[in-house]
Amino acid sequence: MPIEELNEARFNSRVSKISMFLSGIFMGNVGIFISLLSGYPIYSIVLFRGIFGAAFLIIFMLLTRSFSITFFKECFKMHWKYLIILAISNPLVVFLYFLNITLTGYAFAAFLLYTSGVFLLIFLVITKQDKVSKSNFISFILAIVGISVIMEFWTGQVLILGIVVGIFSGFCLGILIFSKKKIYKVRGKINSNGNFDAFLTLWSTLFLIFPFLPFGITDLFRITILDLLIILMLGLIPTALAFTLYNVGVKKDKGGNIIILSYFEPVMATINTAIFLKNLSIFTIIGGFFVLLANYITLRYSK
Repeated sequence: MPIEELNEARFNSRVSKISMFLSGIFMGNVGIFISLLSGYPIYSIVLFRGIFGAAFLIIFMLLTRSFSITFFKECFKMHWKYLIILAISNPLVVFLYFLNITLTGYAFAAFLLYTSGVFLLIFLVITKQDKVSKSNFISFILAIVGISVIMEFWTGQVLILGIVVGIFSGFCLGILIFSKKKIYKVRGKINSNGNFDAFLTLWSTLFLIFPFLPFGITDLFRITILDLLIILMLGLIPTALAFTLYNVGVKKDKGGNIIILSYFEPVMATINTAIFLKNLSIFTIIGGFFVLLANYITLRYSK
């Protein structure tokens, strides 16, 4: 490989890692918005996230001249199978995650969501799409150990419903990430005039609207000015920005070496639990250390 191409590959990898890291931080704050909007049902909060997140994304695509019906048709024609999977899995992930936050708290729900890494590794190994390195296996094992410590299984006081909802959200997220990787594997061979990262984010975000609109439409008419400001931030920070940055990270992921940086989301959720809920166990800190160690191993030893 020529020096110029090698340097460009390294630069793109670095950008993807930074994007995934920032995405994890932004998404790790979503629990705060759910608490601030606790007067609304979960399905309405998901709807708000979809409407305002999509609005910000459409504005961005218009400003960057990426909002094109021709471009959208081209993307759907080429990736329609996996786009349909995203349209089904993304609403499930967000709804189950939000529901589990109300059941178990920020940190618990976030760490359970990230059992997705185990499901993703299983999908990658079965399909042989990416080569999964030994260091990545070790990292994900450490991350799961950390999650187990945080959940404190030995106490017998773990909420069974929270576990079931959390693990199912992780399973759905694993499917979602795997589908994105399949899309980007094909997309990497195509020169496109549009911003595909933004399109993929907009597509996923739109399907936070359609399934929940019949249930939450009446809540749109009782939004106060203060609620609107909170919802606008929900649509921008942990949705439009976070989802787009996540897509930038996923497309350069190899066997989980970049995706594992998204584990900073539950770490951020743990910090918010300590600050805002004032309910932080020593085991959450110990478990979080294992998750951070998993991140370090991946960054240090992955090629």
